[in-house]
This record gives sequence, C-alpha cells and structure tokens, in this order.
Amino acid sequence: MAKTPAKNTTESVDGRYEFRVWGEHKKACRKLSKLATEESTEKFDDCYFLSDDPSLNAKVRDDSLKVKELVDTRKGFECWVSTWHESADDAPSPYDELFDELRLDRPARGKRYNFPKAVKKLDEDAPRPVFVTKRRRRYRVGGIRAESTEIRIKGTCERLHTLAIEGEDLESLVALRKELGLKKQDNVPVHRAIEAEL
Repeated sequence: MAKTPAKNTTESVDGRYEFRVWGEHKKACRKLSKLATEESTEKFDDCYFLSDDPSLNAKVRDDSLKVKELVDTRKGFECWVSTWHESADDAPSPYDELFDELRLDRPARGKRYNFPKAVKKLDEDAPRPVFVTKRRRRYRVGGIRAESTEIRIKGTCERLHTLAIEGEDLESLVALRKELGLKKQDNVPVHRAIEAEL
C-alpha cells in the first residue's frame, strides 16, 4: 500500500522542497542564468527502479543506492527526504530486497562487480529498472538550487527535458517559481515522468 505523505501541515519537516516541471522552458532557464551566482554542468548515468509506491523514488548511481521518500506537500511543492544506503538493513521496502539481489555491497568490499549484468538477473517481481543518461546545468540562486536537465531513456528514442527548483525555504521557492513563470505548471517528480513515457 502506498504511503500517504502529510499535506499542508504547519509542522516543520526535514528534507528539501522541490518543484519540477517538464519541457524546455527556455525563458525560465534564461532568467535563472541571469539570477544565478553559480552555474555548472555535469553528465552522469542513473538507473531508476520504478515501484508501485509513488512516494518512493529510487535510483542507483555509481553502484550506490539512493532512495527519496515523499514526506510532505505544501503550496504545490513536494518535500523529499533522501538517503544514500550502504546496506540492505537501512533501505526501505522493497529496496532492501533489491539491494541484496543486486549485491550492491560488493564494490564496498572491493569485489568485482558488473551492475548492468546484475540488473539483468533481477527477479520479475523486482522494481522495474530504467537506465537513463542525464546532461544537467545547475544553478545557485541564494539558498536555492535549480537545474535544467535533459534525460535520455536508454533503449528508447525518448528524450525528456526538466526544470526544477529546490531548497528548504519554502517562501523563497514560491517567490522564485512565480518569477520564473512556473506557478501554473504541474509538479511531477522524475520517476513518475519516466514511468509515464514507458
């Protein structure tokens, strides 16, 4: 059963609020570039694992498992708590079993490891693996991080573009979202957008 995050509560929560839209949004990206005090680019490969629970977002990067859990929603923003897991013991279900099945502890023990080969051996009941390549431009606007990312889903012709802003100060995020002209856009996390394309 999917977990139900808290909604519009007045309690403070740990984690970072995120607002993510899809499409190129060139005007918003140009404005971000003008506002940014820092700007950088990066490229990396991820493998997302899609499960039936939309409040969990899991991926493996460089043989390490990261699970984000949705804990709150406010003013159209989603608050996610993320953890890099070093063992199956501290990973939430069903990713504890996935950690064991993928034998993700092998690199930490200095043993030879082929992640794509391990993925091919997964049981059919395991969360669905989806390999992607990301090309990302990062921005820093005060205490807010932003990104414009192209995501290519391997094994398909799909190419997605996403723009996101995230941080801990919700009021600053709401103000930046308005300045970028994104207020009326839908907020959709990466794993749900990828799932919708497949």
